[in-house]
Amino acid sequence: MGEHIKSLRLNKGLSITTLSALAGISKGHLSNIENNECNPSIHILNKLAQALEIKVEILINNPEDKLDPEWTELILQAKNEGISKEEVRSFLAYESWKQYLKRDVYTK
Repeated sequence: MGEHIKSLRLNKGLSITTLSALAGISKGHLSNIENNECNPSIHILNKLAQALEIKVEILINNPEDKLDPEWTELILQAKNEGISKEEVRSFLAYESWKQYLKRDVYTK
C-alpha cells in the first residue's frame, strides 16, 4: 500500500513534506507508510485521501498482490458477505469520525 500512496503523491506532484502537511501527519510517519514500515490506520487513510483529493477507495483499491494482506482479507470478507461499497464507505467515514473525536478529546 505504501508504494501505491507514494505513486499517487508523485502523480500529484507533491513532495513528502507537502503531503504530510496537507494530511496533518508527520513527515516521518508518511515516510514509514510509503516505505511499508507500518500500515496506515483508517483515520490516516482518510486524511491522506482528503489531502490527495481522492476517494479513500482509490487508496485501498490497489491490485491484490500489492495490497497489504490484512486489507486484502478484510475487503474479500466484506465482498463475500455482500457488503456494498457504500456500506464500506460509511463504515470508514464513521471510524474516521470516531478517531477524530477521540483525538480531539485527548488534545483538549
